[in-house]
Amino acid sequence: MANTPVHKGRRHVSREELFALVWQRPMIRLAAEFGISSNGLAKICDRMDVPYPPRGYWAKREAGKPVVAFKLPPRRDGIPQGTDIYPTPAKPAQLQVAERSATAASAKVEAIGVPDGLDELHPRVKAWIAEHKKQQKEREQESRRRRHETWWTPRLLPDLTIRDLYRFRVTSAIFSGIEKAGGGIEKSPITGKVTFKIGGHLVECSIVEKLVKSLKPRDETRTWTAYPDHHQTGLSSSGFLRVSITTYLHGRQHQWIESQKTKIGDLLPEIVGSIMAAGAILDQQRREREEQEKRYREEEARRYEMKRLREIDEKRWSKLRAFATDLEERNKLLVFLAEVEKRVLNEGDVRVGDRNLSDWIAWAKGHAEALDPLRQGAAEMFNEIARTTQWS
Repeated sequence: MANTPVHKGRRHVSREELFALVWQRPMIRLAAEFGISSNGLAKICDRMDVPYPPRGYWAKREAGKPVVAFKLPPRRDGIPQGTDIYPTPAKPAQLQVAERSATAASAKVEAIGVPDGLDELHPRVKAWIAEHKKQQKEREQESRRRRHETWWTPRLLPDLTIRDLYRFRVTSAIFSGIEKAGGGIEKSPITGKVTFKIGGHLVECSIVEKLVKSLKPRDETRTWTAYPDHHQTGLSSSGFLRVSITTYLHGRQHQWIESQKTKIGDLLPEIVGSIMAAGAILDQQRREREEQEKRYREEEARRYEMKRLREIDEKRWSKLRAFATDLEERNKLLVFLAEVEKRVLNEGDVRVGDRNLSDWIAWAKGHAEALDPLRQGAAEMFNEIARTTQWS
């Protein structure tokens, strides 16, 4: 089998050339030579009204079984004579810019670790603890105020648990690492569904407990967190954290889950590096979207131009047919008027209405001659056709 050629740019093919190619080798091989998918090549053939081998054609031919080959039909109005085929841009497995960004960010935060206590927490995480204490105090005061209202007493807000504080400390380390690497924190709700700003792009992440289905009674499952309402009922902590990037990044899902052997603290440089690299990946996605939108606009403009030219061509053809009808009517009228003149010779040039018969015949001949599209020559007739526009 010959090596598949690699096309760096567009390739122009005519209907005849494309028809010959699709019957020389299988669509999947030919599509690879163009740098597109076989489905994309089939759509091009459909657009150009080029028949291609049906499913099973090549297998039957290889087996020596009879096959049917189609002919190329004449080109109809609106069908292009040729087309440009552009290779589909290959999606990079890993952007070099993203790799460099991840490596640089990891190096900057290599020494960052999870703080042991609460004194060195990131200001945003400290604010979570302060807000919890405030809400806890307000809840206690409300409960005391309503202690005699037996029908309803607000539930006290429990203290932060070991699992809550561990998640806070890990989140604090990631926050500090992102800022040290040059990123920013856009949103930081206590639920752990945070948003970073990396290179002008918003990167959504999740820093939460890895939950598992619990067989324990519901009251027992509440003890692992002070925020049971943040989590799905019936689930409890596995004892490990899960950090993930939830923003779409070229179909890749970045996720890190703790285990007995590996703690999130050991993965901090990799996590921060991947979050920072997301900015370069999102840049690439934006450029790809813009390029796709540009190709779409160009294709729409091409389709509109083809439609415009087709409408003009149809109107010109209609005008030519109308001229032919006018000429045919003019010739019929002149034959008829010649017969009328013969009758006048026998009947005499009598007066009818406000004029003589001969005047009436001259009047009719004038109108008949006005129908002649060739009265000013063939060039002028086609010049009038050429002046036809989409709106005329």
